[in-house]
Amino acid sequence: MPRLLVIGTGLIGGSFALAMRQAGCFTHIEGHDADASVTKRARELGVIDAVANDEAAGIAAADAVLIAVPIPEIAGLVRRIAARVGHREVTVFDVGSVKGSVLDALRRDGGVPPWFVPSHPMAGSAQQGPDAADANLFRDRQVIVTPQPESDRASLDRVVGWWRAAGANVVETSTRIHDEMVALTSHLPHLIAFAFMSWVDGPHSGEPRDFAGPGLRDFTRIAGSDARMWRQILAENRAAVLAQYDGWSASLDTLVEHLRHGRLDELENVLASARAARGRLADRSND
Repeated sequence: MPRLLVIGTGLIGGSFALAMRQAGCFTHIEGHDADASVTKRARELGVIDAVANDEAAGIAAADAVLIAVPIPEIAGLVRRIAARVGHREVTVFDVGSVKGSVLDALRRDGGVPPWFVPSHPMAGSAQQGPDAADANLFRDRQVIVTPQPESDRASLDRVVGWWRAAGANVVETSTRIHDEMVALTSHLPHLIAFAFMSWVDGPHSGEPRDFAGPGLRDFTRIAGSDARMWRQILAENRAAVLAQYDGWSASLDTLVEHLRHGRLDELENVLASARAARGRLADRSND
């Protein structure tokens, strides 16, 4: 069985390492992180078998590399891996939530290596770091893979197999559809939650915390996510997020205009339609 190197041993990288340990997919799992204290903690927790203090040496010894670093760093890391492995067989995959900007950067500078498989688990937590790592984080969650024309089928099959071993449901799609759909289902909701909490935190006639029920907590839970990470995500997928915002704001305007002008039957019709859509979404999530 192969050796895995996890570059970025926080929540996602650590959770994948634990899932692979549980599934028995790798004989040895090493970790490397820009913050040495993170890999030290991951080793203490048993998330990884060993710390790869030197990135280049870790890459040279690995059969598979999981890239779990911020989106702006992914393309550069793929290029460093390419320079290190040459023609040696290796399988590399990432967990970034934006694909287009990474692949465009690679194509501007040497192309997309056939062994690189872009992937994105639809899983996460407001908690960060190896202490939050969970072997079951990906169980029954979607993992989106976006194979490219350059992609080697054997590498793709290996990555799909590892994600399935982690309990995930794997979906293949195009880069464009991925970035558009995650803008709709993840990036825009985070933007709205952050914006709403900024409004709640402003001056009001009373103290919002005294009136906050579970609805507000449920609606704004994702506003507890890491601000620096979400700055990067929103910037990298800006065009798709703004396009989805334009569509959503038009939908909100329709509701507001019905309310403003007392068109309550029309308002209820839209609310009922949205409620039915939410039910269908919940049904799909329970499949």
